[in-house]
Amino acid sequence: MSFGGFQAQQPGLTQIDESTPWVAAGDGDLSLLQSSITQLGLSPNAADYNGFTFLHAACGYGRTEVIQWLLGLNKQDSIVIDVNAKDGDGDTPLHHCDDVDTAKILIEAGADPTITNGDGKTALEVKQDDLDEGDEEDDSDDEDRSKLKELVEFLTIKRDGIVE
Repeated sequence: MSFGGFQAQQPGLTQIDESTPWVAAGDGDLSLLQSSITQLGLSPNAADYNGFTFLHAACGYGRTEVIQWLLGLNKQDSIVIDVNAKDGDGDTPLHHCDDVDTAKILIEAGADPTITNGDGKTALEVKQDDLDEGDEEDDSDDEDRSKLKELVEFLTIKRDGIVE
């Protein structure tokens, strides 16, 4: 997943362009995300040409500090961050999660694990597919696979309504 990049003008100074907030969200750079949103005059709900929001970007990389800040805006500033926003593929931020901690934060904030994407798949089904594909690859990372297995188990529990 790529969000573009930014170029430094001088060491320590970052040139802010239209891709900067998505890069910052994906990198977990909360300070840069906040300053670039302000400088560019964007809403915290802003989406790129593919419907990809800052929340999608942060969830794709497990950037919990950014996720919590975005969701905290709901309470602090009466800004409604859409935890079920769909990108151009119909994927919600939950579809982009790769770890349980991120998924828990989203579900506690109201993310709906039954939403399907453009392929008709829930986040659980997408992650199960990812896990199955990893079974076919010899070079899959053990830590990533372990996190993915935990996520599939967590989403299965949520789907089945099992109380933890």
